[in-house]
Amino acid sequence: MIAKKVRNIFSVLTSISVLLVGVLSGCGDPYVRFEEGAHILEDYENSISEELKFFDPDKTVQISGWLDESCVKNLMAFLAEEYPDYTFEYKYISKNSYEPIIDAELASKTATSIVMMTPIMAKKHAKNRYIEDLSEYCQDFKDEGRNAFMYGNEVYAVPCTSDFQCIFYNKEILAQSGQKLPVSFKSFVELCDFMNYEMGIKPMSAGLKDTEKVADTALALLASGYFASNEGKKFGGRLAYGRASFYEEVRPYMSKWQELCIHNVYTRQMCIMDEAAAIEEFAAGESFMYMGGLYDYNRIVEANPNIKLGTMAVYSDFVGRAALIGGCNCGFAVNSYAPNKEIAKAVVESISTEKGQRALWQDRQGSQTYLKGVIFDNPDEFDTIRPLEDAGRMIMPWYSWGDHSSEIYETFGEELQKVVMGDKSLDTAFKSIDERVGSILKEN
Repeated sequence: MIAKKVRNIFSVLTSISVLLVGVLSGCGDPYVRFEEGAHILEDYENSISEELKFFDPDKTVQISGWLDESCVKNLMAFLAEEYPDYTFEYKYISKNSYEPIIDAELASKTATSIVMMTPIMAKKHAKNRYIEDLSEYCQDFKDEGRNAFMYGNEVYAVPCTSDFQCIFYNKEILAQSGQKLPVSFKSFVELCDFMNYEMGIKPMSAGLKDTEKVADTALALLASGYFASNEGKKFGGRLAYGRASFYEEVRPYMSKWQELCIHNVYTRQMCIMDEAAAIEEFAAGESFMYMGGLYDYNRIVEANPNIKLGTMAVYSDFVGRAALIGGCNCGFAVNSYAPNKEIAKAVVESISTEKGQRALWQDRQGSQTYLKGVIFDNPDEFDTIRPLEDAGRMIMPWYSWGDHSSEIYETFGEELQKVVMGDKSLDTAFKSIDERVGSILKEN
C-alpha cells in the first residue's frame, strides 16, 4: 500500500549547477530578481519528468528538498500511512542548485506545496510572504527550533530534527591498528599518519566535490577555536555590515586545517568525489574514517550492514574543547500559493507531532527532536559525542553572516577547495574570499 502511494521523483541537476555559477555569481540580492533567474528555472523545469509537472492537487502533495532519496524514506512512508488517500511526491534538487531554484519557483508561484527550508531561506521568503505562518503548529517546540525559522513574531517552518557533521570511524580497523581514539588535534593527526604510512589505509573519505562539505572541514576546527572566542562570536555581526575580514581574522586560525591537507587527510582526489562515492569507499573498508552528516548513518549501514561504527568530533588544539558544526538547519514550510494549501498545512502539522518527528529521526539517527520533553534513544555508535550535543556545543556560524550568508558560505568552500586541489595558497584563497564578500556587499 505504502509503496504504491509514495513516489519519489528525482532530478540530477549537474548542468544547472554549472549554469548557476555563471549566472548567479554576480547576483547578491537575497530577494529574488525573477527576471534574472527565469531562464534557470525554465531549464530546470524542462529537466524534470512530465509526471511531476502535471499532478492533481486534490490527490497529490509534492515536497521539495535537497536531501536525496535515502534521506527521506521514513518520512515519506510516515506521510503515506497518515494520509492513505493522497499520493506524496518528493522532488529532489541538488544542494548546490536548491536555493536559487526554490527562490525562482516561489517568485513565479510554481513551487511545490511543501518546501524544505534553511533558516536563512525561511526568513527571506517569510519577508516576501511566499510561505505561510506555521506558528500554531510550533508551540510545543523549544526556542532553539522555533527561533531558527522565526520572522517577526511568527514561525514559518516546522523544525526537522537536529543535524551535525561528525566523523564516523571503523572500529575493526582501529582495533587492528592497536591505536587508541584521539583526545586532541595532535593525537588525531598522529592517528591519521599511522593509518596512512604504517597500515597503508586511507585515513579518511569525504565528498569534497561539494564545496559546502569543504567549508565544513574548516568550520569544524574553527568552531572550537576562533568562533568559540569572544571576538569570533561577534564575527558574523561585523561581517554582515562589511566590518570583518576573513583574511585578517579567520586566516590566522587556519593552520590546523592546513596541517590536515599537508598530512594527506584531505586530498586532491577527494575534490572529485561526491558523498555517495565517499560512503561506498568507507563502507567497503578502504578508509578508516568518513566525515559526514547524521543522514549518512543509514546510508553507511545499508552499504555494509556488518560494519562496526563509532563516531567522534573533529578535535581542536585543546583536550575537551571539541564542538560540532550543526544544529537546527532544516524546516518544512508551506507555499502560500499552493493549490492544496490546507492539506499541506495538515501534513506539516503531522510532521510537528512526536510520531512525525520520530520518522524524521529514523532518517537521520543520532539526531534529536526540538519538541519539548521528547528524547530519542540514539544508537550506541553516537555515545562518544552525545555529551557535546547534550551540552549544546553545536554551532552554525554562517547563519550569522547576514542576508547573503549562503553565497558567502559557498565562496568560502569554493576557495578552500582550490587550496585542497593545490591551485591556490591559503593566503591567496582568503584574500579572494574577502574580495568576493566585498563585491557581494557592495552590490547591495
